[in-house]
Amino acid sequence: MDDGSGADVRVLHVDDEPSLTDLVSIYLEREAGDVDLSVSTSNSGADALERLRQERLDCVVSDYDMPDIDGLEFLRAVRSEHPDLPFILFTGKGSEEVARDAFRVGATDYMQKDTGTDQYTVLANRVVNAVSQYRAKAASERYGTAIEVLDSGVYSLDSAGRFTSADGVFCDLTGYDREAVIGREFADLAAESDDEIRAAFERVVAPDAPDTERFETVLSPGPAYPHDDDLLCEGHLALRPTEDDEPAVIGTLQDVTERRRRRNRLRYETRLKDAVLDTSTSLMSAETDEIGTKIEWTLQSVGEVADLDRCSVYLYDDETNVAARMHDWRGGDRRDHPERVALEDARWLLERLHRFENVRLHRVSDLPPEASDTKRVLTDAETGGFVAVPMVSKWALVGFVVFDVVETSRSWTDTEVDLLRSVGNNVTHTLARQRRERELQRQNDRLEEFASVVSHDLRNPLNVAKGFVELAREEDDVTYLDRALDGVTRMDTLLNDVLTLARQGRTVGETRSIAIENVAERAWKAVDTGDDAVLVVEDGLGSTQADQGRLQQAFENLFRNAVEHGSTGNRTASGDAVEHDSTGSRTSFDDATATDTSATGPSDSEPTMSATDELIVRVGPTETGFYVADDGPGIPDAERETVFEHGHTTSESGTGFGLSIVESIVEAHGWDIEVTAPEPDLGGARFEFDIGGVRSEVEPRFSLSDD
Repeated sequence: MDDGSGADVRVLHVDDEPSLTDLVSIYLEREAGDVDLSVSTSNSGADALERLRQERLDCVVSDYDMPDIDGLEFLRAVRSEHPDLPFILFTGKGSEEVARDAFRVGATDYMQKDTGTDQYTVLANRVVNAVSQYRAKAASERYGTAIEVLDSGVYSLDSAGRFTSADGVFCDLTGYDREAVIGREFADLAAESDDEIRAAFERVVAPDAPDTERFETVLSPGPAYPHDDDLLCEGHLALRPTEDDEPAVIGTLQDVTERRRRRNRLRYETRLKDAVLDTSTSLMSAETDEIGTKIEWTLQSVGEVADLDRCSVYLYDDETNVAARMHDWRGGDRRDHPERVALEDARWLLERLHRFENVRLHRVSDLPPEASDTKRVLTDAETGGFVAVPMVSKWALVGFVVFDVVETSRSWTDTEVDLLRSVGNNVTHTLARQRRERELQRQNDRLEEFASVVSHDLRNPLNVAKGFVELAREEDDVTYLDRALDGVTRMDTLLNDVLTLARQGRTVGETRSIAIENVAERAWKAVDTGDDAVLVVEDGLGSTQADQGRLQQAFENLFRNAVEHGSTGNRTASGDAVEHDSTGSRTSFDDATATDTSATGPSDSEPTMSATDELIVRVGPTETGFYVADDGPGIPDAERETVFEHGHTTSESGTGFGLSIVESIVEAHGWDIEVTAPEPDLGGARFEFDIGGVRSEVEPRFSLSDD
């Protein structure tokens, strides 16, 4: 800026050695490049302060070690009157401590004297940059625009919008050398449309123009630009008065790429927070039978906001060390996550989840060498960026939730991972609540059943016993007591079955790996099967995690049921089918069923039975578990859906709790059981156990609770 002396920049050099001030003055004026710089000198701090009060100066360059006042004391005096004037401490006796103190007091820059003349080129550049930034700040304050000076490049344009100067910050920011931009139109640097720059320039040089003009544009960076992405810039232009009244413009430029990125990230995280809050509210209010749907809606909502490809909920069984996928969501035509993940297949991942750590990967290639097994699983699933958060209950890992993108990398911020962890926590609490509510409902059902037995089923045998005792007393005939004893026995049977359900319900004790064949054979020996029953155990049953005592009880009930159904007396032409309860009582199907069976006769697939046939009970493997089948009369199609219901019986002597107890044991293990079509070579009843699935609503091994 010309202040009347003909120079753009006026510098005051203060040093107690006159020969040095003369040398520095010559080199500064010569090395200032295209900037018209003039240097005046002073040999004492007191004289320099007086000069500052009388003259208009743009920068002070001062020595540190001076006799009357040292450089720091001089700087304090300058700052008391000129808070923002550029001040460069240029000394040969400095140190890190001196530099630190200088910046604390308010020095603009600090430079140690060196040998040779190259140092004066550096000093000249620092002077020009300091003055440019000082003037930009002054212009900004004058026109009411707040500019972050340290991050702003400063430049000037002539009346045609061509660069007449550009400071070092501008060059560092854009990647251009100063020589490459001087004389070039600013609008030519635009990467896309130059309309923003041209429009801002035309407005600021127009008559009655505003004091400043702001613009935002994407620049085409120069060869020295250190980044790969676009250069998004925000600029300000202000009219600069000149002596010849030709319009000229001074401007500042800031790289706002990162600021825009942070702003977009903040907006995204706000949307993600809202999605997590909305889904948590939905999960908390979900009815028990709609929780599965709400969980998958949660995964979809979070996945869409977070721009993910897949989200999956896995439940982890710490006895088998296998995680099973229970709920998932996929965006578009993506392949599923694996249905099951075993510990030995992804040890690196599951060990960290066991420590309740969040696991994040920007790309699968970031995995360490010792995680080759996990890398194989993720690569097979086409996983790119990946986050897995643990599901924790009762200080144990009960599962985890996976969020990922397919085949591409993905960066995950701490805030983002924390929000995804909240999603995992919400799913965990929701599944725990579902299990508690289902268990409470089952307890209520058992109480109702118990009350029904006490109020209705027990009253009948009690009345029978009481009536025959009264007859025995009145007629003095003890034969009536045998009839009374039948009623008492019936009551004992009912009480035993009801107490079994009430006490054990759908829970199991300690589970361990057991051989299914061994349990079946022990159960067979514990049942009175008579001389006409044969157990056939096929190969390939394998092992499973189970409560041995309760599984054996299930086998015993089924074997008793088969023996009673297929006993010699019941395998005659009458076709009476019998359900057996846990105590050995026999329950016949109704006469209509028996009539239908005998009327239709045996089918082509059912062997003809005679009184001399042996009862065959067979236990064999299936793809997902095992089955128990016999060659008795079988169970009519109409009865297959109801045989497991409490009290299902058409006989006055049966309790209807035998198969219900079997179902409760199966459900306690997290399995399924159903009556299926008969074996072709047997033709009797067939019960199929599915032990291959994990059901979130009833799975005690996962301990889904808030305790």
